[in-house]
Amino acid sequence: MKIGMIQLAAIEGDVSGNCTKIRNWVKTYAGQDYDILCFPELCISGYEFESAASLDEMEFMAGLAKEYGQALIAGVHSVHGEEHYNSTGFWDETGNLLGEYKKIHLWAKENDFFTRGEKLITVDYRGWKIGMLMCADLGFAEISTPLSLKEGVDIIIYPSAWGYGSEELFVNCAKIRAAENQVFTVALNRACGNEMYCGNSIAANPDGTTLSRIVSTEEAFGTVTFEKEKLEKAREFIPWRKMKQEIIYRKIREKYN
Repeated sequence: MKIGMIQLAAIEGDVSGNCTKIRNWVKTYAGQDYDILCFPELCISGYEFESAASLDEMEFMAGLAKEYGQALIAGVHSVHGEEHYNSTGFWDETGNLLGEYKKIHLWAKENDFFTRGEKLITVDYRGWKIGMLMCADLGFAEISTPLSLKEGVDIIIYPSAWGYGSEELFVNCAKIRAAENQVFTVALNRACGNEMYCGNSIAANPDGTTLSRIVSTEEAFGTVTFEKEKLEKAREFIPWRKMKQEIIYRKIREKYN
């Protein structure tokens, strides 16, 4: 599985400009043997929420995927009826929506505008099972662990918008989520641009080591290739999955809830 990571410098509220940049990135890398091209959180309208009314972001990404015959994952502002969501969508190369994850752990002013998601989403694509989480979700094993142990994902992808100065925590969270679940993770952050994001997008191995990292806050492109043999080796070397004690964990939760 080969993934292209686009560390985009999206501008808040500049829907037209961001769409142009996204189209140019897709046009450049479609047809270069990437299974999926990935974009960060709220990469079209950003955090000026009302600006999203000018465009159906889900439809835009679907159209791009179909036009260039390229599977895409992107963080977008989605609308369902009267509800607004901070979502990650996954479109295949025909533009078909394979899955939409609605962000569970909303951050700061997101809580005033978006409706909180309540479901975990997985997608089977080209022989791989992929889970989608987002940004602040990186801090919560409570939702990454079910994706790994119950849903059996191979990769968890986190479109994100982590702030400047949080580089080490961002990278470390991506690595520990990979190690504790023994899966690959991709934490795809927004670039600084003229906004305050810390970049440093990273893909981590199932043993918690770095597979690929964009060591920069600037707009950039990164490539990562996943091999299933690494999943098997990590799970054999440290058998954390076999050591789980769910009955004991349940007793502890009952005591402290």
